[in-house]
Amino acid sequence: MPADWVIPLPPSLGLFEAMAIGTAGFTAALALQRLEDNHQSPDMGPVLVTGATGGVGSFAIALLYQQAYRVTALSGRPQYADYLRGLGAEQVLDRRGLSMGQRPLEKALWGGAIDSVSGELLGWITRTVSPWGNIVAVGLVGGTRLQTTVMPFILRGVSLLGAFSANCLLSWHRRLWERLAGGLYPRKLEAIVTETVSLDELMPGVFVRMMDGKLVGRVVANMKKN
Repeated sequence: MPADWVIPLPPSLGLFEAMAIGTAGFTAALALQRLEDNHQSPDMGPVLVTGATGGVGSFAIALLYQQAYRVTALSGRPQYADYLRGLGAEQVLDRRGLSMGQRPLEKALWGGAIDSVSGELLGWITRTVSPWGNIVAVGLVGGTRLQTTVMPFILRGVSLLGAFSANCLLSWHRRLWERLAGGLYPRKLEAIVTETVSLDELMPGVFVRMMDGKLVGRVVANMKKN
């Protein structure tokens, strides 16, 4: 591997912390950076975070809250509302109770959004973000099709942005890990890491629960053998 492909771990960040943040935390930080780079600000209104109990969603809530944003968490698992509020969500909505409507533009509800669901839900978000707000799409658990119109973009100036951690520019990687080790360090990390397990416990235990949608936050695997 060429030396310039290696991104050194910031000295202030331990190995456990780096793995606990991992791809999920980095993706959430990248989504936040995309919002900020496109002029999102807390005074534009609450930011909606979908897939809120997952790793990316959990970190997104915590990092947005640390940056003084009001956060609304949207989840299909309202039984974890206390967990989401503990990360910084001001409001928790049950995805199953949404009334999405059919109009090209619905009532503006959000200053912006970080969406890990996509599909029909992302189409609804484009119709409910306030003028000049930004949406960052980071996942597709709800499907790959996007049904919307140009109306949110030409009548409200809404921006739909993407975030893809695996092919992120190295300069962005370095910048974001420095932020995560510094002022953007997730202060709710201990709450987000809900389990630490051995390598043997990953299969079938953790992986089966993951596929069944029964995991919350992040699980860290200890690679040392007992």
